[in-house]
Amino acid sequence: MPERQHILVVDDDVQLVSTVKTLLESVGYQVSYAYRSEKGLELARESKPDLVLLDIMFAGPPGPDGLEISRRLRQDPALKDTPVIILSGVKKVLDMPAKLAPDEDYMPVTAFLEKPFNPEELLAEIEKTIGPRE
Repeated sequence: MPERQHILVVDDDVQLVSTVKTLLESVGYQVSYAYRSEKGLELARESKPDLVLLDIMFAGPPGPDGLEISRRLRQDPALKDTPVIILSGVKKVLDMPAKLAPDEDYMPVTAFLEKPFNPEELLAEIEKTIGPRE
C-alpha cells in the first residue's frame, strides 16, 4: 500500500486546524499540525511533509509570522522544494485593498487562499500543487 501524502497544517486557530485535519484525513491525506509558527517549522524539519498549509498571523508569544516561516522553509536545503499554501484572513483583518500573491522574496509560496475558504477550493489547490491523492 503506498504511503499517504503528508500535509502539515500550521495555524493558531484550533477550530480551523481541527476542521482542515478532518477534511484532509477524510479524503486520504496524513495530517500533522502545529499551533505556533516555530513549532511548525520544527515539525517540517522533522517530518519533511509533501505540503505545508500555513497561516500568516499568529496570536500568542512573539514569534515569526507565516511569511517569515515560508522564507525559512525556502532557505532550508531539505525543505526548499516543499510547496506552501497560505491560508489567511490577513487581507480582511488589515483591510488590505491590494491582492496578495506569491512571489520569490516577500511571499515565497505556491498559492494564497483567503479565509474563509471553500473546502472544495482547498482540495483542488492541494491536488493542483502536489498531484492527485494516492
